[in-house]
Amino acid sequence: MSAGSARIGRVDRRPVRRFRPDPGAPRPPRDAWPLTVPAIAQVLREGLTLPAGATVLVGENGSGKSTVLEVLAAALGLNAEGGSVGTRHATRRSEPGSLDLVVERSPGADRWAYFLRDE
Repeated sequence: MSAGSARIGRVDRRPVRRFRPDPGAPRPPRDAWPLTVPAIAQVLREGLTLPAGATVLVGENGSGKSTVLEVLAAALGLNAEGGSVGTRHATRRSEPGSLDLVVERSPGADRWAYFLRDE
């Protein structure tokens, strides 16, 4: 069996394949937070494709790792302070929101999600 034929019939089951900007959504000014965070500005320009497997964000303190995760959690409908879909607790509003990102999912993928925070 060739490598190409081994891929035939495999179903992509990644719960999320890509986050992309909604071209019709209004954008906050570029000089307003969170667009001043370079990682957020890049996600809003280019989107973020998630390959199969684990994705690890690394960077210096203050580089925007947590802000990116909060935006992605909000785009998935999760509380950026942690929890599952529908969790509505809040302490101090400091999260950036979803920034109108479109979530591209795999057909038939499980939609269950939980955002676990550890700070």
